[in-house]
Amino acid sequence: MKIFCTGASGYIGGSVATHLTAAGHQVTGLVRSADKAGAVRAHGIEPLMGTLDDADVLARAAREADVVVNAASADHKGAVVAMLDALAGSGKPFIHTSGSSIVGTRARGERSDNIFDEDTPITPSPARVARVALNEFILGFKEKGCRPVIICPSLIYGVGHGAGRDSVQVPLLIKLAKKRGNAA
Repeated sequence: MKIFCTGASGYIGGSVATHLTAAGHQVTGLVRSADKAGAVRAHGIEPLMGTLDDADVLARAAREADVVVNAASADHKGAVVAMLDALAGSGKPFIHTSGSSIVGTRARGERSDNIFDEDTPITPSPARVARVALNEFILGFKEKGCRPVIICPSLIYGVGHGAGRDSVQVPLLIKLAKKRGNAA
């Protein structure tokens, strides 16, 4: 398959794109610089220069792909709109990485019996209202002839398999724990 992946030089997108390439797929990855282009090319990924603000570049790449994986940003609505508008009516999958923080609570480590699935109504924290709205927007493209999928991973850690070898999340949590004197 021909796959277009945003975030191909990052931690999540880089690992996804590298695995897809290893499985025999033709992967094109959005990159912002010549250095990043070389890094993804070393993993068998065809670089496409651009940013999440380059709607024409994103739309063209989405139309040319069989599958689109949006792993660059869970919150960039402009990029999502450009790619989904290009995929409308195509029946093609659009896989978007979001995050489990959309169901986060202020339980402060206390036990909770809450279980969340695709049908559970959620009330996001103020910091995640826009992300939840974007997720709902994405899922609405099912009615417009697209196959949207949203993946909400929790804590992702370990060594990345692509050009982005290091997690952003774990070092941030370590920094916060050092600052506070404990891990939250």
